[in-house]
Amino acid sequence: MSKDYDVVIIGCGPAGLTAALYCGRARLKTVVIEKGNLGGAIIDADWVENWPGVEQGISGADLAGNMLSQVMLYEVDVASAIEVKGIELIEGDRRRVLTTGETYLARVVIIGGGTRPKKLNIPGEEQFVHQGISYCVMCDGAPFAGKEIAILGGGDNGVTGALYMARLGCKIHLIEALPEMTASKVLQEKLNETPGAQVRCSTVAEGIDFDGKTKTLKLRDTGSNESSKLSVEGVFVLVGREPETEYLRGTIILDETGFIKVTNRMETNIPGIFAAGDIRSGSVMQSISAAGDGATAAITASRYINARSW
Repeated sequence: MSKDYDVVIIGCGPAGLTAALYCGRARLKTVVIEKGNLGGAIIDADWVENWPGVEQGISGADLAGNMLSQVMLYEVDVASAIEVKGIELIEGDRRRVLTTGETYLARVVIIGGGTRPKKLNIPGEEQFVHQGISYCVMCDGAPFAGKEIAILGGGDNGVTGALYMARLGCKIHLIEALPEMTASKVLQEKLNETPGAQVRCSTVAEGIDFDGKTKTLKLRDTGSNESSKLSVEGVFVLVGREPETEYLRGTIILDETGFIKVTNRMETNIPGIFAAGDIRSGSVMQSISAAGDGATAAITASRYINARSW
């Protein structure tokens, strides 16, 4: 038996929660489906300093919790620990959302499922995951307190991770493939002021060895082409994100890297299906922009529903 809604929202991060807030306030019968943590990837953020109106900053977990609590004021349903497996168009201009649990029918679907950590796909990486190689400092950083570690990635995610591990007393080697770090200048300034943090740009990791305790990174300087090795106790791969859109292939148009193509109103190529947040092509991968996308998608979806004859 299928559950019937006006709006099915896939993903419970800032995009999905903002869309849910707007749909709830529009009195649309709405459900948010989430396979992982309620709040999305933002709950792994140690501290969020650039959320407007929160002058002193806020933890990612608290920000996500506040957003979820606000959504729940508007009788929005939340279906957790459920993975979406596909979306089908059915007779009567409805959409059928197939999951590992219930089947949902909806007038519109808003996809805000976000992204997952990108892997380097180098020798040793897959073999030693959870044996000192991780993609989340908040999840797996505590056991490495006071130890020597490497962080791969000089963007906001990598530098934020380095600052978090520095507070745990770690000696940090931050490795960035580009000639310069791409993190915001404020974060770079904080890292430069952090004792025990060393930055190596124009350097790529080409493999990882593990002798039972120590991980040895095989590195190459892209300028000189010289190879070197770095031995550490932990390795955190923080080189970006990639979309979770495998279940959408053949249903809606994706770009060459798998992100969903949308209009400036968050419309996909299929009427009644919208996408918002990090999962859409061209996203700047910020929580605040994801929230803005979610609002846009919800407003467009509401107008779409009101314009139809049901």
